[in-house]
Amino acid sequence: MGLEMSRWLKSAAFAAGIVVAVLQGGAVVAATTVESLTVAGESRSYRLHIPEGARDPMALVISFHGLHGNAAQIEKSSGFSALADQEKFIVVYPDGIDKKWRFAGRTDADVKFTLAIIEAVAAKAPVDRHRIYADGMSNGAMMSWRLACDAPDVFAAFGFVSGAYLEVCNSPPRAPVIMFHGTEDKILAYDGRGRFMAVRDFAVRWAAGPGCNPGEKGEVIYRNGDATGERWRCQTDHEVDLYTLQGKGHSWPGSKMRASSKDMDATAAMWAFFKAHPQL
Repeated sequence: MGLEMSRWLKSAAFAAGIVVAVLQGGAVVAATTVESLTVAGESRSYRLHIPEGARDPMALVISFHGLHGNAAQIEKSSGFSALADQEKFIVVYPDGIDKKWRFAGRTDADVKFTLAIIEAVAAKAPVDRHRIYADGMSNGAMMSWRLACDAPDVFAAFGFVSGAYLEVCNSPPRAPVIMFHGTEDKILAYDGRGRFMAVRDFAVRWAAGPGCNPGEKGEVIYRNGDATGERWRCQTDHEVDLYTLQGKGHSWPGSKMRASSKDMDATAAMWAFFKAHPQL
């Protein structure tokens, strides 16, 4: 993130008109609330889930919905809020303008919105700045990819579910990534389409580092029914875990969505990956 973006981030809380919440007795009260911000002249909203009774600095997970979806939908399908209550971390579900994320092109409005959310949440609850993560489904995975390229120093790791990717970021560092994709995805093809890279090729190239080019096949770390997990790791900060769901479609593994795998839980696997990768 450049100097200009860093300066903008420091002033975002004031520009957005954020009010610091008073926490009774120093503890945070549990709830999923709908919050609002005005960023770059746009009125924006997001759902915020803070686990009950949390006091210590907590990890923050930002989860982006897919195209034509919304914050409530991704909260329900991912099940992250229930897991957050058990594991004591904060989850944010942003809403995109017109139910989509502007992940490509020159506009960085959604990147600025995300960074403003971080400051707003940090004003309400104790956030561990070394444990901020982003994930998403479909168009939301593509938004997470944009953040991985534009703000690698803000986020510790990323999760991509059924997404599509234009390129591998040229500038290191590249944060650790966990990916999930069905081989029969008819919306965003596993083997790529048009400008989008093949999922496996993206994983291999993301993991590559100076003097290290991993092979097409990674180390098998998980195998259960239709789900196979592979890992590529040249350097700690370039690790990629890819879960391929054989015969499955455009969905969040472990959810009640149609065409989703029942042989793995993407939410649980993602959180375990995030926990293992704090920002150093």
